[in-house]
Amino acid sequence: MRVLGVLLLLIWPFALFAQSQDVPLVTVEADPEVVAVGQPVVVRVTVLVPTWLPSPPVFPSFEIPNVIVRLPSRASGPTSQKIDSETWSGVSRAYRMYPMTAGSFGLPSQSIEVAYADPDNQSPIKVSVALPPVSFTAEIPEGAEDLDPLIVAENVTLDQGFEGPEDILNEGDAIIRTVEAKITGSSALFIPPLIETLENPSVQAYPKDGTVRETENRGVLSGSRQDSTTYVAQYGGTLALPDVTLRWFNTKTGTVETLVAEGRSFQIEAPDAPRTPLLSRQQWIALIGLVLIIALILVVFRRYVWGTLVAWRAERKARYLESEKYAARLVGQAMGSRDLSSTRNALAVWSMRLAPVGGIADQELEQSLLALGAAQFSENEAGKPDWTRVGAAFAAARKVRRAAQELRQDSNSLPPLNPF
Repeated sequence: MRVLGVLLLLIWPFALFAQSQDVPLVTVEADPEVVAVGQPVVVRVTVLVPTWLPSPPVFPSFEIPNVIVRLPSRASGPTSQKIDSETWSGVSRAYRMYPMTAGSFGLPSQSIEVAYADPDNQSPIKVSVALPPVSFTAEIPEGAEDLDPLIVAENVTLDQGFEGPEDILNEGDAIIRTVEAKITGSSALFIPPLIETLENPSVQAYPKDGTVRETENRGVLSGSRQDSTTYVAQYGGTLALPDVTLRWFNTKTGTVETLVAEGRSFQIEAPDAPRTPLLSRQQWIALIGLVLIIALILVVFRRYVWGTLVAWRAERKARYLESEKYAARLVGQAMGSRDLSSTRNALAVWSMRLAPVGGIADQELEQSLLALGAAQFSENEAGKPDWTRVGAAFAAARKVRRAAQELRQDSNSLPPLNPF
């Protein structure tokens, strides 16, 4: 039994290998695995079967972000390979992939539909075989790091043409500028728009959508981009068309090259452009409407609000002039001017608005005033007027009188209807 088990273990892998050889063999290769941005990577998908293919396999269409996928002419062709001393036949398809940015790229998980003849009875068998994973890397060539946009190709040319008057334009004349860039060894999709938008009040620009063309010859991709803009003269001035500059990396020389399509200037003989109005018609309408609204608000305010506001302010001022606070302010001003007569007059007005209580504070205030008067009329220099004593006495008397007044107001208020 032990010997039989060992034999089974030795025979089992060969049985699995033989069984696996009866199903289609699908391989995927990427060449080269590292490439410059914009240069092609050939991804070859090969399908082999032990018999023959009654119908071509259904190859997937690879869609990879930031990668241009192209199928060159004669992308698919028959192939054969020796497998375990037997010749397997099949078909191979080559995709050309152009990475548009630097980084690593992997093919998405997909399967390929294969129909092949059964080795036993020749009847067709349809199976779906998963594609093995494959990846490649795109790098920016040394020296091309500052290119924006990044154009890596075998050759790039730049041409331009002008249609219309040579140097002087009259009102209504038109100049057509056409710029075309041709590229070899990469996709024309890497070429940016060639003519920039021009802001010039003397002309009206009519740009035409860029035309991009691609061709493939023996596996080498090439193409072109053509941009065209028509400039129609409107007002007097100068039309200065700038240079068109295109920088690209040459894979043959390993250097960055610069192409320039020189611009041109044209003199426009036409009436000057009308001055731009300060405000547009819509803005004038909005401004007039705003002024009318403000005027209406002012009329309503003056008619219905202003009189009431003036009366309220007059009444408020009158109440203030009759208040104890204002009388106390007059006392302070009189004491600040060191005028005894004005101080006594102000104190008399203040006393009528805040009645005295006859306490010690009032007596101190009167005594300080008497001492002040005696000091002013005294011939003795030692008896100087003490205004600080008068100010302190006034502050104390005012405090006492205000407290007494609040107490009287509280006692005169009506008791609650239901104290419980």
